Parts: sequence; structure tokens; C-alpha cells
Amino acid sequence: MSIDKELSDELRQVADSMHCPPELYGRVRQSYQNYVNEKKGRSPMKKRILTGIAAVAILIPSAAFAASYLADDIFGSSSTIEQKGGTQEDYQEIEGMLQAAKGKLTEDEFKEYMELTKQLMVLKLKITDENGVSHEEKLTLKEQQQFEQLASKLSPYFEKINETVKP
Repeated sequence: MSIDKELSDELRQVADSMHCPPELYGRVRQSYQNYVNEKKGRSPMKKRILTGIAAVAILIPSAAFAASYLADDIFGSSSTIEQKGGTQEDYQEIEGMLQAAKGKLTEDEFKEYMELTKQLMVLKLKITDENGVSHEEKLTLKEQQQFEQLASKLSPYFEKINETVKP
């Protein structure tokens, strides 16, 4: 037998022959309970703080990405523009124009502006082919009149949006 094996066997026999006083078991149990109670008191607070930090770290960026585009209210999505020969940059430009309008118009004016713009864009999408070329001859006489009326109704809004402060 190896010396390690002999030593292990000898220590096991001595340990089996030892008898611990019963109070020692009670003190060990009490000490362990104190340790567990202290650990429970600190841990939930740390977990709550970490959970809160993780939630904030996840929610703030996702809220920024989840913000809806104003242009989506008019076109549905950027793919509508892309199908008619536009690009994502065109879509972003339209979004910028709508954001500027929202900043410069009153709430009621902006609602009216969005409704009129939506109607105008429906007509514009109807006459635009997949290469982005407008074919106004595709409109019926009634639609041409509607197109002109919408353009004239939107004219004051465009002036207000595009006006600059005069010195």
C-alpha cells in the first residue's frame, strides 16, 4: 500500500473514534444560521439594485428605437417609399420635414397638416412609378382637382414651416 492510502485510512479510523460533545453541534448550527441570515439580509437588496440597473439599461435604448416615425402615419413604412423608387434617405428627409412641421405648427394645425399631407401623398404615390417618376396623366379629372385643392390648402402651412425670422 502507498503511504497516502495508509495515512488516509489511519486518519479515517481516528476520526470515527472521536466523539464531539453535543453542544458543539448546536454552536455550529447556530453559527451557520447566523451566517445564512446575514447573507439573506444583504443579497435581496443587491439583487434589486442590479435588476433595476439592468432594466434601465435595456429600456432606455429600446425606447429610443421604438419611437414611431411621423412618416409611418402617412406611408405605413419606408418600404412604401422604396417601392416607388425612393431611398431610406428620402424617407428620413420626409421625417425631418414632418418633425419640423410638428415643432412650428400648433397642435390643431399639425393635425390638419398631417391629414392633408396624407391625402396628397396617396395621390402622389398613385402617379409615381417604381423609378420615382411622376405621371400626372394617370389621375382622373376629379383626382387632379383634388390634388390642386390639397396643394392650395397646404400652401399656408408650407409657408409657416419654411418661414425664417426676418431681421
